[in-house]
Amino acid sequence: MSRLVVVFPLTEGARGRARELLAAGPPFELGDTAFDRHEVFLTEREVVFVFEARGESATLQVPADDPELWKAAAAWRECLAGRPRKAEVAFTWERAGE
Repeated sequence: MSRLVVVFPLTEGARGRARELLAAGPPFELGDTAFDRHEVFLTEREVVFVFEARGESATLQVPADDPELWKAAAAWRECLAGRPRKAEVAFTWERAGE
């Protein structure tokens, strides 16, 4: 299983707007990507996107010429306090399958 985790810092007071953007869902069809699972975590100061796929590595590929993607990116810009950071897995535990 491979995992991509991206952390975006939020501007002060942007949590509500971030929640609205997340409620609208992604600006692309997740079923068309290589990912098998996607979660988003929201705190007062950041939003954390987690993408998982089977195999050793996976790349999120979305059509760069899709205007919906660019509209969504512009909407997020008002919420972001800085550049996104990629997080690495430092520890993981999983119960063995039965």
